[in-house]
Amino acid sequence: MAQLTDPETLARYKQAIADWKYQGAIVLKGRAPDGLRTTLEGMTERQFKELLFRFVCEEGGEIDQVTEQREQWRMEAEFHYDLRPTIAGVKVYVETRLLPESFTSRDEPMIHVVQIKPV
Repeated sequence: MAQLTDPETLARYKQAIADWKYQGAIVLKGRAPDGLRTTLEGMTERQFKELLFRFVCEEGGEIDQVTEQREQWRMEAEFHYDLRPTIAGVKVYVETRLLPESFTSRDEPMIHVVQIKPV
C-alpha cells in the first residue's frame, strides 16, 4: 500500500468527497450497503458519506492508492483507494474507486464505495 500523493489525483478524490451532499458524488455499490448495515448498524448512507468527508477533508485522513490486482476488477480500474477511519469507535476498512480514472474526461469525479468492513 502506498499513500495517495499524486496532487492531481488527490485533488480529484477530495473534490468528489467534498460533494458528498450531492446525489451521485459518492455511491455505495456491490457489497457496500450490506457492509454499512452490519458494520455500522443504524448509520444512514448520508451520515456515512459525511463522515468520509470529515475523515478525508477535515482530519487529513490517509488515502491508500492500491494497484488493482484482482482479475475481475483490473479491467474496470487500475487502482482502488482505501480509507481506514474510526467511526463510532469501530476501525473500518472502506474500499473505494475514483471515477472516471481518465483526467481527460469532462465528467465530474465520483467515488464508488465498494466495500465496508471492520478492520
